[in-house]
Amino acid sequence: MKFCLQLPFLILITFVLSGHSPWGQYHVYRQKHLLIMSTIQDEPTYPFSKKLVAVINEVLPHASARPARAKHFQRVHSLFSTKQMKVMLLSRSNAVAAFNGEGPFAEYGSLDFRLLYQFGDLQLLGQVDFPDQFAWLVTDAVMRAQSIIEADPPEVVIQLPNLHPGTLIALKNEPMPPLPESM
Repeated sequence: MKFCLQLPFLILITFVLSGHSPWGQYHVYRQKHLLIMSTIQDEPTYPFSKKLVAVINEVLPHASARPARAKHFQRVHSLFSTKQMKVMLLSRSNAVAAFNGEGPFAEYGSLDFRLLYQFGDLQLLGQVDFPDQFAWLVTDAVMRAQSIIEADPPEVVIQLPNLHPGTLIALKNEPMPPLPESM
């Protein structure tokens, strides 16, 4: 009889203690969508990221691009340095600060990234290990919609330092590198 009274309590405790983290779902979501991270503190980035996402989704629907907004630079640094985010949009001055670990990034250290494209004062930045094929596709999509999205002309972008290798290939109008067999 005593065991029968304890059984529901044990089941309840087991249920509560077996709670799971949603980390797995976040990971799947981040793999399924091209998330373009911006931050509230870099004001023009989020509104522009929504325009950029619309253009990328029009040209590359399979990219399933989505804007992602971090509250502050510390979160941008955390998500990008741990490679939870592959692409971010920053104003040029904040991109330089992130690369050098200065300004709003002074407390957190520098970030290593490559330039995917430039839109006036805004820069689209990708992880160093962002696949060349994906960088090529994003760059090609931006070049196709250059007048709609107010992107810098390819002849200006190709002269910028720290370009992603896939971006450089696209800017030279060379064919996309072959996708790995695992894709």
